[in-house]
Amino acid sequence: MAQQNDKARRQKFVEEFSAHQPRSDAGAVVDSLCTGLTTLQNLLFTRVHEDVERNVGQDSMVIPYSVLKILTKTRLEIDVYQIAVSAVEAGSRQYVSDRAWYVDWLRRLRLESEPDAELVARHLAQYLELSAENRRSAFSRVLEKTFPEATHAPLVLYRLFPLGAGIVTAIAFGDAAAATELREQQISWLPSIGDCQACHGKVLKNGEQCSKCGNPLWNYSWLNDTT
Repeated sequence: MAQQNDKARRQKFVEEFSAHQPRSDAGAVVDSLCTGLTTLQNLLFTRVHEDVERNVGQDSMVIPYSVLKILTKTRLEIDVYQIAVSAVEAGSRQYVSDRAWYVDWLRRLRLESEPDAELVARHLAQYLELSAENRRSAFSRVLEKTFPEATHAPLVLYRLFPLGAGIVTAIAFGDAAAATELREQQISWLPSIGDCQACHGKVLKNGEQCSKCGNPLWNYSWLNDTT
């Protein structure tokens, strides 16, 4: 029954997407977006939580009984931000004709079951009013306030993540040139990205990960490689 419900929900969003953005690969776009954004969300969560604890130690400010609530809120904040970044990318590159519709559609696709949908919508609107730099700074403050361990993550992570969300969006919409352009921007912030002998820093398909360096969001040792 759960699997049937998931299929019905997916189909609903595919049909809505097709109605606003007629294209033959609407289903593939939806699947790629979901897979890519979930992968990126999980990787950022790992970088600011598990990687930090493994390399720096656990933050004593995190109270055990509130851990689950904090972790859930952290994942939510990551998703809200990457939805905003994806919307900016989709609008500026004209992947969609109506950015406002796309924001609402992607919010429901990703966070339809979130109980405080109005609060999420307000946060999205606030992000979308900011420049890319101010949006990135606002997100880093929100994430570090929500999850204090994030303050110990390498700062370059906050530069790489929004570019990663842009890459996910470009890949989903079949724009390989834009994905490569954004990867080059990531390499300008972390040149060692291209040194991985496994993936060579290439753009991967949404959902794929490099077991060596962590591409599409690099692991702790790679983030700290300044050579």
